[in-house]
Amino acid sequence: MTSTTRISLLLLLAMSCCGWSGSARAADPAFGFLENYCIECHTVDDPGGQREFETLDFANTHLDTQIQLQEIIDQLTLGSMPPEDADQPSDSERVSAIEHLTGVLESMRAETSSTGGQTVLRRLSRREYRNTVGDLLAIDMSMFDPTIEFPADNLSQHFDNIGDTLVTSGHLLEKYLDAADRCIEKALALSEHPKTQTRSFRDDFVQQPELNRAHRLAFNYRHLVLYDHPLNDKPEGAYGHLHRFADGVPVDGMYEVKVLAEALHRDTPYNKRTIFIDLDEPFRMGIRPGDTSLGDMVHTQPIQPKLAETVIDDNELKWYTFRIPLDRGFAPRFTFENGQHDVRGAYARVFRNHVDTLPASVRGGKGIVAHRNAVIKHGQLPQIRIHEVQIRGPLDVQWPTQSQQRLIGGSSFDPEKASERVRQFASRAYRRPATADEVAGLMTVYQSRVASGHTPFQAYMDTLKAALCSPAFLYLSPPPSAESSKLSQHGLAERLSYFLTSSMPDERLRQLADEGQLDDPATLREETKRLLGSRDSDAFVADFLDSWLNLRALGSMLPDPKASREYYAAGLEPEMKQETQLFLRDLIDRNASVLLFLSGNYSFVNRDLAKLYGIEDQVPVDAAADFHRVVFRDHRRGGLLGQASVLTVSANGIETSPVIRGVWLLENVLGTPTPPPPDDVPSLDPDVRGAKSIRDQLDRHSESAACNLCHRKIDPLGFALEGFDPIGRVRQTYDARGKQKIDTSGVLPGGETFAGPAELRQRLLERKEFFVRTVTNRLLSHGLGRRIEPTDRAAVDAILDQVKADDYPMADLITAIVTSDLFQQR
Repeated sequence: MTSTTRISLLLLLAMSCCGWSGSARAADPAFGFLENYCIECHTVDDPGGQREFETLDFANTHLDTQIQLQEIIDQLTLGSMPPEDADQPSDSERVSAIEHLTGVLESMRAETSSTGGQTVLRRLSRREYRNTVGDLLAIDMSMFDPTIEFPADNLSQHFDNIGDTLVTSGHLLEKYLDAADRCIEKALALSEHPKTQTRSFRDDFVQQPELNRAHRLAFNYRHLVLYDHPLNDKPEGAYGHLHRFADGVPVDGMYEVKVLAEALHRDTPYNKRTIFIDLDEPFRMGIRPGDTSLGDMVHTQPIQPKLAETVIDDNELKWYTFRIPLDRGFAPRFTFENGQHDVRGAYARVFRNHVDTLPASVRGGKGIVAHRNAVIKHGQLPQIRIHEVQIRGPLDVQWPTQSQQRLIGGSSFDPEKASERVRQFASRAYRRPATADEVAGLMTVYQSRVASGHTPFQAYMDTLKAALCSPAFLYLSPPPSAESSKLSQHGLAERLSYFLTSSMPDERLRQLADEGQLDDPATLREETKRLLGSRDSDAFVADFLDSWLNLRALGSMLPDPKASREYYAAGLEPEMKQETQLFLRDLIDRNASVLLFLSGNYSFVNRDLAKLYGIEDQVPVDAAADFHRVVFRDHRRGGLLGQASVLTVSANGIETSPVIRGVWLLENVLGTPTPPPPDDVPSLDPDVRGAKSIRDQLDRHSESAACNLCHRKIDPLGFALEGFDPIGRVRQTYDARGKQKIDTSGVLPGGETFAGPAELRQRLLERKEFFVRTVTNRLLSHGLGRRIEPTDRAAVDAILDQVKADDYPMADLITAIVTSDLFQQR
């Protein structure tokens, strides 16, 4: 048998698996292609390039087979094979073969990744674990993350809750033990009612080492001074901490923080080449917590949410009062939220550009130390200067605490009620009534700890920790039922709650499940409406967008600090996310059409984003931190395709790429991803120094018929968004000199043309069925914890049919998903 015959038989087997007839196989271009051009050089006896295809079995969907098939497709796409000295196929032959072989490979991948249309047993993801222990134990999670040392969850299609990808390792099991210990100890830390105390701090404001000598010479440590924004790569005066408050607050609680402060030098004579700050905006002071146990209070910490923010008046010393939560061991750190970028480099720039503003006695100084000392003492750097700080608290402490009431029923533990307390806790932790055997097992832990000399209270705490390490807590595992494929009542409550709140079922859902009422369609619709209308659903909004739009990756490829200073100086990353979250929140609250994701001419922005978009006139200066509904006059803006979060996450950090943005649109808007490119394809970046444009480069790249197969779908979509830079600002050219004009027009594969992002949105709306199906599939993946498969198509169609007549209202679409058979089945 010749090698050519062997590869023909392999293709014959692959095509027969797809149900093809002999005549159809013979007519397919790929069949004759491999027979004529490939197999002769890749035999068992003489495998060219150490690749032999004689034993390749297309009926075997094993990973090795997929890898070999992908290599064949890649080499054909690159034009590397057949070699130059061999017979060459025509473009049409090559394209036809690639299309068919890609289809075979996609079928293999679908088969090996399929879960049979069922959600496999899965554990809680990191975010779900964090939210669940917070609700279960009634503890504030804003400064507490027991999952910080957990390994990252594997992602599937950007989702972090897909059951078959959420592996459990020995390392993770160890971290579960550590996390359980930390959670229970935190929840039951207080043994007596804490007293309110007041601490005052003035003078002796020692800051980070680089500043201390300069501050001693300038004002003998009388002031705490903030110079730069908190996201500087090398902060210098970004975090104003209280070095005499070394242990932080004594207990978790609310604290009143009063600050005597003033804003100075917003009228500085220094130009924009010297100091990098927006002097048109009032200075804003924030408070971010600092964990004193880390020791380093002057740099960025892993957990530092912005707890408060206010505008500081220019040249007017006055008191500002904040009410903020602080965890035990944390202390407030004061920040200049819209402060200078690269203040460390500003000292030398002042000497270079404005040395005449300094006294003659210091103008000859050399080096950063001399420059810093002179500029801080005699210069006019924009700054927020703090004169005094008072901290009072904890305030209005509920006693017994909510955690104590929930876990021990009061301020002290009653050993006589240990069994009942364990049963109650286990039932809440397991999201269903704990069985008698489960309670007995936990009580064995309790009794053994008491027998070994521990107090009943310590034994009880250890028992709760054991419950948090139980598979019944860690896994979403509704009990199997031989009679029905439907979820149990408690399984349905669990799925609904983790879908719409990213956490465990609340008391109302548990009660309905206990009473067997939850699967009633009217009840299910009412509960969906209730959860969507609660603040708890904000977690759903954030988590779903992180997965669907891959906003979880925002910040993973950071923009150029020089070209995009405002991204850092204004802290735009969380604000970009918040804009998109508020957009979805509004669609849900108004039950507005999903299609507004494409067509909406409005959004929700604060002043930082408004300035990025050039619409600062719509956001008042005195409410700069608040988000306001705005309407875009520039038709290039609007919907998701005009939002900075999407434009930034679909860029590559330093520059944009039509390919990256085009692929993003195909995957997340149209739901029609393309195969990955061959590994050997080099990246394409615009040459802004020469005469070539990125469009020219891609046009030449796509001259290959094989490459054009995908690029004709990808590139036009990406070109439409080239009018936005890597952080979403509108631009006309690639370079500052204006030589590289940007062309945002394109032609879609069907022949339709567009002249920019506004017309592209219209073309996408003409394909609205693709978009709403993509959104629905992503919602289902988020809710079911599995990938949506071709066999689910009819069920998805049934969901969409319920909301099509009303143009797909957002809240109604979610309700249709929840009440579908697909959602209520395992």
